[in-house]
Amino acid sequence: MKAVIILPTFNERENITSMLTKLVTVMATVKGYTYAILVVDDNSPDGTADEVREFAKKHPNIHILTGKKEGLGKALLRGMTHAIDSMQADVIAQLDADLSHDPSALPKFFQKISNGDGFVVGSRYIPGGSIPENWGIHRKIFSIVGNSIVRFGLGFPYVHDWTGGYRVFRKEYFEMAKPKVARYSGYVYQIAFLHNAILDGAKVGEVPIHFTDRKFGRSKIAPLQYIRNVFLYVGRARLHQLRHGSFAKFAVVGTVGFTINTTILELLVRSGFHPAVGSALGAECAIISNFFFNNSWTFKGKKIHGLRLIPKFLQFNLTSLGALLIQSGTVAFGTFMFGEEVYRWFYLLGVGIGLIWNYTMYSKVIWKNK
Repeated sequence: MKAVIILPTFNERENITSMLTKLVTVMATVKGYTYAILVVDDNSPDGTADEVREFAKKHPNIHILTGKKEGLGKALLRGMTHAIDSMQADVIAQLDADLSHDPSALPKFFQKISNGDGFVVGSRYIPGGSIPENWGIHRKIFSIVGNSIVRFGLGFPYVHDWTGGYRVFRKEYFEMAKPKVARYSGYVYQIAFLHNAILDGAKVGEVPIHFTDRKFGRSKIAPLQYIRNVFLYVGRARLHQLRHGSFAKFAVVGTVGFTINTTILELLVRSGFHPAVGSALGAECAIISNFFFNNSWTFKGKKIHGLRLIPKFLQFNLTSLGALLIQSGTVAFGTFMFGEEVYRWFYLLGVGIGLIWNYTMYSKVIWKNK
């Protein structure tokens, strides 16, 4: 099979030669594939493209594709389209060019593809993977919490790393996803592409990776814009998935629970308790209300009767613990970062994320189809 390795670049002159050298060495050990490397450069003013062309003089399987700077998503879209249409790729690999992704892990990715996986993700959040120890606590929190919001918000928690750019996948998943992800220009493209591949039936494998901070240059991520776009994508995608069936009833029941939760939160805060405590206790009272209303109305076609109510109620509490932790954790994080006066905003954010978590768990665990 033909594999094309895509490296999106913008101002990576100091890193690109080292990255290409490592890739050429590693790919010589991968059996069962012919390969080419495609550098997709956004007209870097630092001369990245010149470095690639110089390297390619001794390595004819190195190619470069240049274009105007439109964001990571557009660069990947351009590169993947070229890899399939002009280079006859059967499998595409994608790595960052700044040496934060270690090419020595690539044989494990290709082995999983050969064994039947359709989409293989490099994961920092499974045993054997890691994020840089020298990251500040705020960056670590944003990385872990942001990725968790995508995992549970989209309802596919078995995939542990949604936001990384170390991936290998079969060409058909890009061809199916392309019309749906073409509008994403930034880092959210990574989430949208993987999400659509799963919806299109891709079997997802994971390889643990150690993510390393770049030595040269600077990160291109704009944190606030990135976080906003992630929330927008997850919210829109999940609402699209859930707008049919029992979700409307679930939302009504959730509104009742929200009222109970909010009332208890405000009473406890005014009585001197920390907002995180009030949020947690209010959430537990809402959980009790939600169980009985959902059982008798939202999921009445799968209604739980008799003695089964007791173990199911306990199970309901356990599954709802995720929403409780999301909610109280969001409030705790927000008040820690910005002060207690903003607790209501983070309470609402936590409730919204927890709503999606709860519906997914209730419909798939508590009132699942027999």
